[in-house]
Amino acid sequence: MSIGYYASLSELAQAIDQIDMTDTDQIERFRRLLRIYIDASQTPPDGVIGVGIITHAEAALVSAQIDSGMLL
Repeated sequence: MSIGYYASLSELAQAIDQIDMTDTDQIERFRRLLRIYIDASQTPPDGVIGVGIITHAEAALVSAQIDSGMLL
């Protein structure tokens, strides 16, 4: 799998095809990133609506990868 940051839900979804399903660490990293995106999209800051929620979730996804070095 190539190393890079996933910046959107669609990019993260495409990564599913590249995951080695026998690599439990890789699966767990994917699950954590997906959870970060979902949590951020379900709990946006006050006043953030519509596309702003998606932007917030995408920023949280990228930030988590940069801050932790959590790459698939």
